Amino acid sequence: MRSLYEFALTQRTIVIVLTFNARSRSRLLKSIPIIVAVWIVGTTVCSAANAERVEDQTFALRPGAVAVRTIGTLRSGIATRIFRHVRSVPFTLRQDSPVLLQGETVMQLKAAQTQEIKATYRAGHTIMLLGATMQHIKALHAIVEEGVSYRAKDTAAATVMAYALRREGYTPTAILLARLDSSPLETPGGGRDLTGVLDEQLALSRAVARAVAELTHAPRVGAPGPLRDPNQPVDWLSAPTQATTFAINSPQGVYNTSINVYALYRCLDQTDHYAVTAQADWTATNAQWQGATSYGSNPTMTQDSNGYLVVNWQSNNRDYCASPGAADSWQNVCRYVNYPLSYGLTIVPRTEAPVIQVDAAPAATQGQATTYASGFSFNIGGTVNVNAEGPGGGISAGATWTNTTQTTVPPLIVDVSNTGSKQEGVNWNFRYCTNGLEPDPGTDCTPHVQMVRDVCIAQLGDSSGTNPQQGQTPVGKFSNAVQSARWQADSTKRVGKTFDIEVAFQANLANTISHLNNGSAGYNQDGPYPDQVQGCNGDSCACVSVTTPAPVTQSYTFQIPYSSTKCN
Repeated sequence: MRSLYEFALTQRTIVIVLTFNARSRSRLLKSIPIIVAVWIVGTTVCSAANAERVEDQTFALRPGAVAVRTIGTLRSGIATRIFRHVRSVPFTLRQDSPVLLQGETVMQLKAAQTQEIKATYRAGHTIMLLGATMQHIKALHAIVEEGVSYRAKDTAAATVMAYALRREGYTPTAILLARLDSSPLETPGGGRDLTGVLDEQLALSRAVARAVAELTHAPRVGAPGPLRDPNQPVDWLSAPTQATTFAINSPQGVYNTSINVYALYRCLDQTDHYAVTAQADWTATNAQWQGATSYGSNPTMTQDSNGYLVVNWQSNNRDYCASPGAADSWQNVCRYVNYPLSYGLTIVPRTEAPVIQVDAAPAATQGQATTYASGFSFNIGGTVNVNAEGPGGGISAGATWTNTTQTTVPPLIVDVSNTGSKQEGVNWNFRYCTNGLEPDPGTDCTPHVQMVRDVCIAQLGDSSGTNPQQGQTPVGKFSNAVQSARWQADSTKRVGKTFDIEVAFQANLANTISHLNNGSAGYNQDGPYPDQVQGCNGDSCACVSVTTPAPVTQSYTFQIPYSSTKCN
């Protein structure tokens, strides 16, 4: 789902590019006052938080900045921001720099342009499509004659913000830069939350930084070397058909999932073999505590003339995350936002032909732990033909594979199960677990941050272990966690031109809020209490929190070309 807008900022102007969907259309009018308010604050949205403007920290337009050749008109909202950090130059036939074009332009190239893009890719430079559909991406792979194309069953994922493709060594290496979602944060009245607006701008900044990083990536092509002996086994793990990263820069955090796909044909029994590895780098970059209070002459929680609650959230603030006393005439409100409850990854073959899951790792529930075993080792004997470029591709006397590891993670429970119509797929779910006074019913793993149920006993859970886990904070991350799966199929029963494997990722993110008052509603001597939501009892105890989930999802089907059946 696209954000309500993408800002194209200059020093003096702000251009708002509006895109709509069913959810955002009804919220547009509520957005406009906040957009205007943000603009009034300064000439750029995040001018009050320059330290968080990622792309401005990382890149600065300077003499000698990387030249990028362009073809046709660039209509994407991020093009202007990209060209703050690279130099736009005319398209030439020199294979000396990356190429940037709109996705639709790839369908209209002349023969000379097509040949130049192929030669540029072979030279290791990035080819980037902006606003690309799955058909545009397929056309690009057809031009370079390497790699894997995709299908997307979700219309929100059918067009990406950017698709970058380059040759890394001998491997086609791609970045799928997802479109920006809207922030799920809302005001008590259902309008646009200012924190969410700023989160969206930070997400856009990070997306631009990622695009620029791909365009400025130095070429690393495979160097000619001695021919590999086809009478020796090949290390299959070193010869992927393609490496792709789902790059999600959402208003709630940065969620990168790197996928490598593998394919080979075994001559001895005419079987096809496939493997997929997924490596996570998931960071709750925008997670934070926020609070507000009705106390004092300049309260940050008030009631407007219509009786609606107005909260001016104080960022990175826990000062108001405590309940007032029973006799006090003021109220507090506290929340922890943009943090993960769990991560899920599903890998399922989508083919009409019979397929057998040979192995998957991690293979079973390993309980709550900070380390888990991942990967596997195996050999495929006999002559094989590996579907890959470079020295790892082609005919070999068998294949070997070893990626067994011990991975250290935040405290998690790893749940693993088979899925798909014939249970040929595999599903991993990584759940954060806390212990405290607000357990989820019927489970020994409570992933939400607890506020907690009894503020009298343990303010914010400081003494009950309910604070965010490491991976639920901006400084923590869930990384280096590898999932692997392997399948076998009968090559004589191939259907279509590709073997399709769907890879779906979901970050189950959440926002938790607690209304910390003294159990009273209505009026006191100073007028109405601003917060009419009763989160505590009359003794300012038993203060409960409410957690609202907000998943971030991505799903693509990799269309892997069949391996050659040539055996000599």
